[in-house]
Amino acid sequence: MIILVGIICLIFMCSSIIILASIAISLHSTKKSSVGKKDPYSFLFEVYDE
Repeated sequence: MIILVGIICLIFMCSSIIILASIAISLHSTKKSSVGKKDPYSFLFEVYDE
């Protein structure tokens, strides 16, 4: 039973990290319209030099 609870907690933690990361990436991609501002963390998202 403890092993099952541990596996469920691990799955929940991993899925929440993936969901939060996808929200941050989607918000960053929608902010492309503001060309005048330079985001100080933009180098973290520029993987393919777009």
